[in-house]
Amino acid sequence: MSRETHTPDADLEAYFADPPAPIPRFNWGAFFIPPIWGVAHGQWPGVFFLPLWVFVDNMLRGPQPFGVWSVVAGWSIAAATLGAQAVYAANANRIAWHRVADRMTPEQYARRQRWWGVGGAFTVTGMAVWITLFILGYGS
Repeated sequence: MSRETHTPDADLEAYFADPPAPIPRFNWGAFFIPPIWGVAHGQWPGVFFLPLWVFVDNMLRGPQPFGVWSVVAGWSIAAATLGAQAVYAANANRIAWHRVADRMTPEQYARRQRWWGVGGAFTVTGMAVWITLFILGYGS
């Protein structure tokens, strides 16, 4: 009976290895709706994007104690948040795949993630329309 040596470095290499071929590197579901996608896939850091967007909204639409600098800070934080979401989405499949690799094929996982991307796009579009109508005064 042979015994394989098990090293933490080998675990890290396997964990951060690229997912199999049919799984895309960028996850649109994780980009569009990180708080929902992250919780559904056991990646709790995705939840932290929601308070960032609430903060951006408050900086851009709330009282601006620092005048134009409040707006500059709000747009800067919005750009940084979008960048962080892009980094999160670029790494999301790699991490999430390892959680389900023993339960589904790469093709099944890729198909499921495409649906997450479509659902996320519809969610973001619906939210943008609702927010726009609210800002224009149709929501009151």
